[in-house]
Formats: sequence, C-alpha cells, structure tokens
Amino acid sequence: MVGHRRRADGFTLVELMVTIAIAGILMAVAVPGVKSLLNTQKMKSATFDLVTTAMLARSEAIKWSGASSASISIVAPSNDFSSGWCIVFTSSSTCSTSAPGDAVMQVIKPPSGVTYTYQGTAAPIIFNRNGRLSGGVAVTLLVTDNDSFATPRCVTFDTNGNARVRVMPAGTTSCS
Repeated sequence: MVGHRRRADGFTLVELMVTIAIAGILMAVAVPGVKSLLNTQKMKSATFDLVTTAMLARSEAIKWSGASSASISIVAPSNDFSSGWCIVFTSSSTCSTSAPGDAVMQVIKPPSGVTYTYQGTAAPIIFNRNGRLSGGVAVTLLVTDNDSFATPRCVTFDTNGNARVRVMPAGTTSCS
C-alpha cells in the first residue's frame, strides 16, 4: 500500500488555537471574581485578627483581675497597627514586634498591604479588671487595603469592651 498515508495523531493547529481562545475567555471572566474573593478574605482575616486580639486581651484582663490591679492593653508601635501590635500588661506601654519584652503576652503581625487607622483620637486599647475599656471612651479603627477594590471595615470597641465590625463601601476613608 504505497498510496496510503497514515494520519498523524495529535491536534491540528486550528484545534489548538480554538482551545487557547476558549481558555483565554474563561480566564478573563474568572480573574476579577477570584481577585475580589481574595481581597474580601484578606480584609476579613485582618479584621478578625484585630477582634480576636481584643477578645483575648479582654479575657486576660478579667482573668488577672483577682491577682492584680493591672489592666491589659493592645499596643502598637507609634500607634501604627499596620506594622503589628502586642498584648501587654499596662505596666509596659511599649511594643516592639521584632523584639518583644517580658511584659508582652502576644505579638500579632497583620497581612501585608493592610492599614489600620484610628478614627478620632489615637487612644490605646486598655481593658481594665472588669473587661471594660479604661477611660470610658470607645475606640474605632478603619481597616483598609492598598488595593482599591477591597471593601474597608470599621472596627469599634465600645466602652463595655465589645467589638463591632461594619463593612463600608469601597473607597471609604472614614468610619463616620
């Protein structure tokens, strides 16, 4: 059989180009949705870290109330939570996230690109023996991301020491 050529196995160039075009269309549709999902999860995680830190500090203040009159604080270097923060005994009002001292109970490092901004006067978050905020003033922080598509969140610690989180519209620069 001299005149018969066997057909080569594999894909033709046209089949390959159609497959690549379909994959490109699917990627163009999926990427924005995936990016939005990742940004949302990053903001939820950043907010959750702050709230759980406050819950731990509050419970430690209540736990230690019988043994000491000292309160527990959440302290950030230079009041900048974006570089991290510490749970400390109030006798130590400083926090070094790179070299914590003896009074530091825990060091928390936030996700990269997340910014925590005090709303109003920058006040330390100090829980007294009964779990309430010392000073009787609520503390609010705006949690934002460097990505403009991420939805900001406001975390408010009321005078009773409870945390409340509000999701804000994209582009928000204030919790008011």
